Parts: sequence; structure tokens; C-alpha cells
Amino acid sequence: MAQRIVEAWPADARRSYSYSINTTSPESSERAKMIAALVKLKAAALLQQFVRDVVTSTYDGSENAALLTSVRVLGDVDAAAVLSALVGARMPHRPSACADLLLALTANPSPSFRKVAEAAVAGLDAIGMENSQADTFKRWEELADRSKQPLAPEFIANLFSGLKHFQDPTLCEAAAEKLASRPEVFHPTALVVPAIERICAEQDPLPPAVDPAIQHLWTSAAEFLLRRSEVPPQPPSDWRLHAEFSCKCAECRELQAFARDPNESVHRFRIRQERRSHLQNVIDQHRLDMTHVTDRVGSPQTLVCTKDRRTFKARMKEYHDEIAAMCTLVKLAPKSALSKRMEAAVKASTP
Repeated sequence: MAQRIVEAWPADARRSYSYSINTTSPESSERAKMIAALVKLKAAALLQQFVRDVVTSTYDGSENAALLTSVRVLGDVDAAAVLSALVGARMPHRPSACADLLLALTANPSPSFRKVAEAAVAGLDAIGMENSQADTFKRWEELADRSKQPLAPEFIANLFSGLKHFQDPTLCEAAAEKLASRPEVFHPTALVVPAIERICAEQDPLPPAVDPAIQHLWTSAAEFLLRRSEVPPQPPSDWRLHAEFSCKCAECRELQAFARDPNESVHRFRIRQERRSHLQNVIDQHRLDMTHVTDRVGSPQTLVCTKDRRTFKARMKEYHDEIAAMCTLVKLAPKSALSKRMEAAVKASTP
């Protein structure tokens, strides 16, 4: 019976995922229950097949506890093979869950599980990449992954906590290099700096220089923050906006002239509703720093466009967040040369 269920499950999954976007996969709790049942039966071959053919493509992390129990049935070598394949496939989509699984495996580390650690490190390259992995279940993937959570500092902290158990610094150093090389994905302010703080809090109160991998993360984050915010951003000197429209209609030419005008901050367009809608779309599509509201007095009504400083305000928020991140890094390595520069940047941020 178990074999028939395992063999039927992937086929049913392919049909539902491929042909109906309204059909959801079997709940993750059902996958976990099936793993538990196969563990109870000690059906190692079926367990391998089920994890490989079903769980790997739909894994969301809720199966972790059940997967851990499967190790005693599969044995370390086979479990490492199956779980490394799972982590390699799912790291781009469920990185936090994969890091949690790796960390849980190290509670009773086996040399075989190094394969899982290597898969996790290799999978860092695909996080945040469009179309990072094409598979049979791609349409369902796109729907299911809408609910996934953004990366949190715990992801990096758990990843390094798991990697360090293998007592091979090359794993941590490789992971640190991959994280540091892609600040657009692994953002220093929101992700890396809080993770470093968390990692150091869990260890002896020593500066991150004692660990080459964490020191690499610290240095790359410090350099990033200094490039961005060593000098406070300067406010715009006038009201000039960058604007280049492909549309050359009369209204767009007038809007472009207004946007580029260094002195004019408010402009009124008394035009028909369809032309007002056109300008509103152009403003929104080009993300111009201006609001647009309709003055409904008269006919035709008037579109009132008012320039604002939203881009500069957003940059100032980033600046203050980056200064706060510098303060955190300085506390962790106060004697570093980069810390001296960050201390100066923090002082410069205070009027």
C-alpha cells in the first residue's frame, strides 16, 4: 500500500501543478505524515523515493522535523545524499528553511552531512536570481513561493552555526565570500550586520577578527556602509528632476519641461480627463518626485502636480539606518582602522 501511495503521489502532483493554478499541492503536513509513516515502516527505499520525487520539489521547511527522523532509517550516507539534493534544489526558494535543516542536522553531526553543508553553500549563488531553477513544478513554484518570507538575519546566523560544526573553515569562508559579493541580495544594513551581531552575541565577547569568515563579512559590510554614507547626503539645490519621456504629445512635453525646471515646484494642467489620466500614468511609471491631484473646479478640471523630495527623504532614511549599522560594527571591532572611519562618519551625522 505504501509503495502504491508513493508511486501515485508525484503523478497526481504533476497533473495538479501543471494544469490548474487553482489546485494546491498536498499540504506540507501530509508530506510530513507520509515521511513519518515510512519511517515507522522502516521503508528506506520508499522513503528515499518519496523525499526525492515529492518532498524535494515542494519543500517549505515544515517537513524538517520529519526529515530528521528519517536519518535513522536511511542511514547517514543515504540521508546525506537525499538531503543534499533537497537543499541544493530548494536553497534558492527556501533558504531559511534549508539553513534550519542544516543546523538541526549538526545536533549529532556525521561527516556524511558535509555534503548537505556544501549544497547549502553552493545554493547561495542562486538566492535572489530570477528563474534560478527550472523544474517540472515551475508554475506551482511561482504560486507557492509568493508566501515565502524575506530573508532575516537568523538565516545567516543559522547557516554559519551549522557550517562551523564541520570544523572546516573553508565552508564558512566560501559562504562569507558569496554573501559579501552580493550586497544587493544579502543587504549589509538589513541582513548582514544584524547577523554578525547575533553570531558574536552567541560566542565569547571577542571581536569578529577571531573568525576569518565573520571578519570578512564585517569588513565587507563596513566598506559598503562607508562607500554609501561616510559623507552625509546633500539635499537637492533646486527643484530640477531627471525626466526623459518617450511620448512626445503636447501634455508630456509640458510635463517634461516642468520636471526639468529648477525653480517651478507646482504646475497646473487644465485638460480633459483622458489626458489627465495619461499624465498620471506617465508620472507613476517614471516614479517622478511629484504628487498629482485633481482640482475638480471648472471644466475641464485641473491636474495639479507638486514636486516633493521623496527620493532624498528615502535616501536620508537609508543614511540613518546605515549610520546605525556602523555603530553596531564599531562596537564589535572598536580598534579596527575601518572603525575609526565609521566613528568619524557617525560624528558627522550629528548636527
